[in-house]
Amino acid sequence: MSRPSKRDDVLRAAETVFADKGYDRATMRNIAQEAGVGLPLVVYHFETKLNLYRAIFEEYQHWNEARLEALRGVDLTAVDALEQIVAAFLLVGTQRPLDDRTSKYLRLVLREASDPHAPERKIIEELFDPMAREFIRALEVVLPQKPEGFHRWAYLFAVGAFTSTNVGERERALADDAPDTGERLPFLHAFICAGIRHG
Repeated sequence: MSRPSKRDDVLRAAETVFADKGYDRATMRNIAQEAGVGLPLVVYHFETKLNLYRAIFEEYQHWNEARLEALRGVDLTAVDALEQIVAAFLLVGTQRPLDDRTSKYLRLVLREASDPHAPERKIIEELFDPMAREFIRALEVVLPQKPEGFHRWAYLFAVGAFTSTNVGERERALADDAPDTGERLPFLHAFICAGIRHG
């Protein structure tokens, strides 16, 4: 197996720094230090902090493509079409074990989705919104009786539930000494389906 390039080293370091600090607090110098390289090398490969930040999301765009592929395979006339749609949406969380890099990426998505400055970077608009629109259209087909605007909010509520539960420290803190309940995704899937169906 070939050793990762210096560019890859910088990208891996950027995942860590952005996940820990967020976009605004992270600096190119922080990332260079994390990667063990000089700042000029980081600038050489990515030029700007925004280019580097965007490159992380582009590297993980295969997850959104996989979600869309799963969505397009759903029979929207099936009795369990809603359950299939939600399963396609949650696909990124089903990789097990959830490796450290994917965990950092999910933290980055949470940060970006909740950052009021995110529209300036256009990452959500360009890399996530096209997928979101397809999920919303599928919900409109499956649940046509819902009022105008419901399907968009249903999608956004699902995004909120998914992204906010990608970091498990809060659940573990509330568990006290209770036994581990195992995987969260079955609970999350049931919660989202019930909210959309009965909301």
